[in-house]
This record gives sequence, structure tokens and C-alpha cells, in this order.
Amino acid sequence: MTTARKRPASLLPRMAVSNIRKNTTTYLPYIGISTFAMFTYFVFDLILRNDIMYNLPKGVYTLILINIGFWLLGIIMVPFLYYTNSFLIKRRKKELGLYSMLGLEKKHIGIMMFWESLIVYACVMTGAIVLGLVFSRLIFLLLLNLAKMQVNVEFTVSPKAITDSLLFYAFITVLNLTVNLIQVGKANPVELMSDSRKGEKEPRHILPLSIIGICAMAAGYYTALSSKLATQVFMEFFLAVFLVIIGTYFLFTSGSIALLRFLKRRKKFYYRPEHFVTVSGMLYRMKKNAASLSNICVFSTMVIITAVCTVVVYLDMDTIVSSNFRRVFEITCFGNAAMSAPALQQDAKALAEANHVALEEEFLFDSIELSTKKEGNSFLFWDGSGNMYTEMEIVLLMTQDEYELMTGTSVALASDEALIYSSGPDFAMDTICFETLEYRVKEELYECGISRKTPNSAFSNTYLAVLSDKEQTEKVCAAFQIDSAQSHTYFYGFNAQGEDADVDAFSAALSQHLNTVSGFAGYSDHRAGMADQRSMYGGLLFIGIFFGLIFLICLLIIMYYKQLTEGFEDQKNFEVMQQVGMSDKEIRRTIRTQISMVFGLPLLGAVLHTAVGMRMVYMLLGAIGFFESALLFGCTAAGCLVFAVVYCFSYKRTSMAYYRIVRQMDR
Repeated sequence: MTTARKRPASLLPRMAVSNIRKNTTTYLPYIGISTFAMFTYFVFDLILRNDIMYNLPKGVYTLILINIGFWLLGIIMVPFLYYTNSFLIKRRKKELGLYSMLGLEKKHIGIMMFWESLIVYACVMTGAIVLGLVFSRLIFLLLLNLAKMQVNVEFTVSPKAITDSLLFYAFITVLNLTVNLIQVGKANPVELMSDSRKGEKEPRHILPLSIIGICAMAAGYYTALSSKLATQVFMEFFLAVFLVIIGTYFLFTSGSIALLRFLKRRKKFYYRPEHFVTVSGMLYRMKKNAASLSNICVFSTMVIITAVCTVVVYLDMDTIVSSNFRRVFEITCFGNAAMSAPALQQDAKALAEANHVALEEEFLFDSIELSTKKEGNSFLFWDGSGNMYTEMEIVLLMTQDEYELMTGTSVALASDEALIYSSGPDFAMDTICFETLEYRVKEELYECGISRKTPNSAFSNTYLAVLSDKEQTEKVCAAFQIDSAQSHTYFYGFNAQGEDADVDAFSAALSQHLNTVSGFAGYSDHRAGMADQRSMYGGLLFIGIFFGLIFLICLLIIMYYKQLTEGFEDQKNFEVMQQVGMSDKEIRRTIRTQISMVFGLPLLGAVLHTAVGMRMVYMLLGAIGFFESALLFGCTAAGCLVFAVVYCFSYKRTSMAYYRIVRQMDR
């Protein structure tokens, strides 16, 4: 009796190992994606747990972004690995049902499944930790390089990161095992045998759900196309994403079936040889696979958008950083202090020479700064109400002489004429008004050193208005009820070339000297700010690269499992089609066409989602100073093309598993 009782306990672990070995086509992809997911989670945690991240200069922004990415990764991994597990248990149900018919009790099946989960857990975590220990330093150096931080640092491995990863995947494993045990425990052997061939359940109330899907998709597209850059743009972005995901799910699960049923009811169309098999086959496939195809569509969209954003930020990083600053070093004087500004320029040059530093790209101008609200061609007094980032417009007033001094060009303006420059969209009007004063626009300028031209910017813009003489600028100041002398601004900016130590010494000496100047307004050394921005954008690049890979791997694994599901289901379909008189060649061509259409729909949906969403993505990128619309849309077109090639190649590779399964019926 003792030996008989012990035998199941020793047999079940061996059965678990044998089951995994016999089901390698389904287990290996699951183990592979789980290992990659936990490897990524482990590396993120290692970076966050590394003490050096809290001591690196300029590392605070990168640390914040990595923290956000780490939590997002955890949120994504739980439902995805749960979803992947559903494919795994679906393929195993027939086998588990057979064990039950052969007399294996449910509790023994549960113990066997526990051992299978334990073995998978050990394989996944061993692989993830080993890969993490091998590649974590390399990935950490990649992060530092992208964030433009020093790379000669020590990287240590935190035991807490290993513990976190073991516990996190243990939670996922327990969750999946619990769901699997509930499904197997509630079903009888016959149900288990038949469940392996079942697809997703056909939704009820197809017409109402199709209408909801259309409305949600339309609302999401409208939000993406009509939103404007303001404080609520991020909320609108997430709302648009939520609506598009809901719309995609309902249109794939209900809308596609509703359309196919409509075609089926059109008897003149349906009862034709070329339409009959295709429509009926597609109807069957969409009932079975629509929910999974909607996930493929969503993940495809994520891959494209993540890749495009990562590439454009990488290509335009220097421009993004430099566009936020006129020059690296800036001296600004206001009011009475502006009178002594020319002397400060000479002082700066003398200090630069004393410290062996060369001043380059010098830029200086005098102006009067107005805070205004723009309505049509009129600039009105801004009272401080509303959103200053989207409603307040800065106008710099200059005389003709000041403009000529700034640019070195000669202009001739009458007393009622003006030159106008807009850093954003073109002004494009014949007259310009300041309160009640009107001037004729003699010429609109399209280049100006005071700010970068960004025609598609949705932010507040900076305008330069050049008037004929001081009398006209005084009139405008009077209309705005401001003192022209007190609002007068002198700007002197430059870059410094030399050894870092010499530049540091020059900057310190200049700052100390300017503090002694009576009425001095301000001095800015933007090197630290530029380094902070590079660090922040480097962190974004790091997260973009990793999340792009994660989304791509998720997509590939779903495609692979869907091909397996299609293969097992079409084994029986082949037999039925042969029995009704179709040749093997016709059957293969029909099924190949149907599967190509089924997997082509998510690609088409992803490209459409990306095309519509790029306007909102462009506005979000504008928040960090990216305004190169041609670069963004060029990269989007290239990204869609490259992704389509990768998608088709992946489909071809994963379809091999499908054809191997289908051909087993001929043996």
C-alpha cells in the first residue's frame, strides 16, 4: 500500500517533464517570451536598484523615466502572459481530457499541472536571470550612452532585483495556474476533448456591438484629429487610444461578422463558386479568431508608433535640445541696465581671452517685449487670464535701426509700415494692429535669429515686429500702457569654444563680474540645462527601444499561436472540403487566401490607426521641442513599410507551423 501511494507522487513529475517535451511547439514559444519578458523586467529592476543611478549627475530625469517604464512594463506583462497562457492551456485541454478518461483523477491532473508550472517557472527565471547578469552591464552602458552621461562607472547587481523578479513571475505563474485549474476542474472529460478546437466565443448582439465599435472608432479618430495642444492633450491622447482600442475590438469581433453575414444574405453574390467558399470560410475564421486579431492590430500599432517616435527623437535630438536655447551662454538686461549692455559685451570678450576661450556665434539685439493676445491680425493686451502656453503671444518690438544692427541688412520703412516675423505659423496678413494702431505689412520674414521657425507649432509663438523708428514703438507702448524704457530688453548670446576647464573658469568669472554691475538683470549658462534635456531624451530613447522590442515580441508570439490554432482547426476542415469534392490544390489555395486576408486585416488596421494618430503624436512630441513634421511623416511612412515587410516575413515563418500541422492529416 505504501508503494502504491508513493507511485503517483513520483510519476506525476515525470509526466510533467514528458508533457512539456512532447508539446515543444507550444511550450517553447511560451517559455521564450516569458524569459524575454522577465529578462527585461529584471534588467529594469537592476538599473533602478543600482546605487550609481542616484549619484550620477543629470541622472534624475532618466531615473524618473525608467521608473515609469518599469511600472508600465509590469502592467503590460501581467495581461499579456495571462493571454499567452490561454493559448497554451487551450492546446492542452484535449490531452488533459484524455488523461481524465484514462482514469487519472482531477487532483492528480492538478498536481501534474503544478509540476509543469514549476518546471516552466524554473526554466524561465533561470534563463532570465542568467541573461540579465550577462547583458545587464551592456544595457546599462547603452542607457548611459543614450542619456549622454559618463560611462566609466561601476555597475553592481542588487539581490533585491533578483527577489523582485522571482516574486513577480511567481505571481503570474500562480495566477495562470489558478485559472487553468479552475477551467480543468469545472469541465468534464468530453468538454475538455472538445474545448481544444474551440475558438473565441462568438459575441451576442452583433449589430449593436458593431454600431458601438464604429462609434468608438469614429470618436477616437475625431479626438486624435481635432485635439489641440493644451494642458489636457495628454488626457485626450489616452482617451483617443482607449476609444480606438475599444472600437478595434468590437469591429473585429462583431463588425466583421456583421459584414460577412450581410454578404451571405445577398444570395446573388453569395451563391457563386468564387464567393461561396471565401465568405463562408471567412465567417468561420472571424468567429474563431476575431478577438486575437484585434490584439494583433493593437500591438502592431504600438510597434509602429513606438519605433517611429524613437527614431525621430534620436535623429533630431541635437536640434530639439538646441532649439530650446538661443545660445549656450546668454546675458539679458532689462530697463535702465540695458543702457550699459554694450560695455558688458566687451567685458565678456576680455574675460574669454583671459581664460583662453573663443566666443562663437555671437548674437545680440535690442527690443521691447510685449505680452499679448492675438485675435486675427490684432495683438491685444493680455490680462493674464487663460493658458499662457497656448494663448499668450510674445511680441518683440524693434526699430528699423535696431533690426539693421541685429541682421546687418538694410531696410526702408515708412511710418505706417512694418516687418513681421512669426516663429510659428506664418502671419500671412496684409496689416498688423496693436490695439487701435494699424500698420501695413511691407514684408513677412521667414528667418530670424531670435527664435527657430516652426510652422507647425501648436504652442504660443514669438513675433518680431519691426517699425520705422522710436516714435512708432513709443506709440505702441502707450497703447499697451507700458513704459518703453522699463520694458526695453538687451540680449547678448554666444557659444564658447575651449577646454572644459577653461570654459568653466570663464563662465564663473563672467557670472561673478556681472553680479557687480549695477542694475544687471541676468546671466544664463545653459550647459547644465542642455545636459538635463539630453539625459531625459536619452531615457526616452532607452524606454522606446525596449518597449518597441517588447511589443514586437508580443505580436510575433500571438501570430505564432494563432497559426497553431488555425492549423489544428483546419485539419478537420481539410477532410470536410475533400469530401465535398474540392481538390487538394483548391483547398490549399482557398485556405491560404482566407488566412492571408485574416492576417492582412490587422496590418491594414494598424497602418490606418498610425496614420490618424500621427497628428496627435506630433503634438505630443512638440511638448519636447520636436517640430520637424517632414521628418516625422517620412519616418512614419518608412516605419509602416518596414513593419509591413517584417510582418509579412513573420507571417510566412509562423505559417510554416500551420502547414506542418495541417499536413499531418495526410499521413
